[in-house]
Amino acid sequence: MEIPAKLPFSKRRLRPRVVISYIFDYVIIIACVAGFAILNTIEPFHQHFSLTNISIQYPYAVHERIPMPYALCISGAFPLVLIILYTLFIDGLFSHHKPHDAASGKRKLRGPHRWKDRLWELNCGILGLLLAQGLAFVITQALKNACGKPRPDLIDRCQPRAGSKDLFPGLSNSTICTGDPALLTDGFRSWPSGHSSSSFAGLVYISLWLGGKLHVMDNRGEAWKSLVIMAPLLAATLVAVSRIMDARHHPFDVITGSMLGIVCGFVAYRQYFPPLTEPWRKGRAYPIRTWGTEPSGPETVRLKGFRQDSSTALRNPEEERMDPPDIPRSEHARPDTSTYIHASNPYPSNVYNRRPHDLDLDGGAWSSSEDDLSSGYEMRHGHTMGQNPGPDHNAHQYDPSNAYVSQTQPLTANAGIHVPDAMAGPGRPLTNIPM
Repeated sequence: MEIPAKLPFSKRRLRPRVVISYIFDYVIIIACVAGFAILNTIEPFHQHFSLTNISIQYPYAVHERIPMPYALCISGAFPLVLIILYTLFIDGLFSHHKPHDAASGKRKLRGPHRWKDRLWELNCGILGLLLAQGLAFVITQALKNACGKPRPDLIDRCQPRAGSKDLFPGLSNSTICTGDPALLTDGFRSWPSGHSSSSFAGLVYISLWLGGKLHVMDNRGEAWKSLVIMAPLLAATLVAVSRIMDARHHPFDVITGSMLGIVCGFVAYRQYFPPLTEPWRKGRAYPIRTWGTEPSGPETVRLKGFRQDSSTALRNPEEERMDPPDIPRSEHARPDTSTYIHASNPYPSNVYNRRPHDLDLDGGAWSSSEDDLSSGYEMRHGHTMGQNPGPDHNAHQYDPSNAYVSQTQPLTANAGIHVPDAMAGPGRPLTNIPM
């Protein structure tokens, strides 16, 4: 198979190892599918059981409330369709920074995201969903075979021979069963619940994905966002509860299976997307992977003017700058010095929230599909350092008279600082230096 030299809709070329790194992701997902298929053919361990145990004497439900194909549609097909529709058609429709068409001068309806941005988001979104489901299925099936716990309807599946009794002392085993061998084999796969783990894996993932796109943990407190992201969790819970109603699983099996699915969904999401606690990233996927660089730490989030970071993976700022036309160019200039933003401003522009990039791509800096047009959250010139001005922009201006005056450095005429008489030393004029 020939490795593509560049991303779709992009003029920049990719090195082979960058492409190979994401090919491995799909290979791992395919390996998970193959592993599940193999594990499903293995005879599980058969635990001993008691014929007098009422917890395994439930009747076998011929018709399940939510069969596995329906559960896969709920936890797999629905999130997949949602990711495709939102990424390709909805994302950017409500953006406040829509670029203007060069010919007509009108704002573009699709928003600031180009096709290569959308394709990158689509790639990462699908990869995360498949990884969540793949991990859940493989881990669940491995635990089922290893544990071999009887289902609540095992006695009905077993159809013990007439006159069978528990050994004394001891318990019965599967040798007394006369029922369908396939049903009997599946009857020893109670823990953990596969419906529960797969449903929570897919729906927790899509819930986190929606939370990132909707900026659910910003400082606006919009309750409808919480309602939207909780809906998938409700669906996952109903699927899990149906397994108890059908006597396919014990409550403990459903609870632990759900916990496993939550972990798989969270881990898969964080492989490709930033945490919800960083709403200024707007749920945009991580850019192309870095190679040979240290992982980003908390300080890189606070560094202003940090240029070598991994949020610039798909975009060439010099060639494809998309500044909003109604904001002066000076408002978007980034200083080259590494100045710290005060911790009281939790919404710096995402251009400062980036990991070091090893410039794996020929031609210099790239940008990712992260939306770096959130100028409303970035620090602007003329405002106090550390302030997060509101809509009225009535922030207090910096007062140089309150600044610390060095006792070792001579004052210059460009300092713009008023020197009190008490602080004037030998050779220093007792005047107000013009500001």
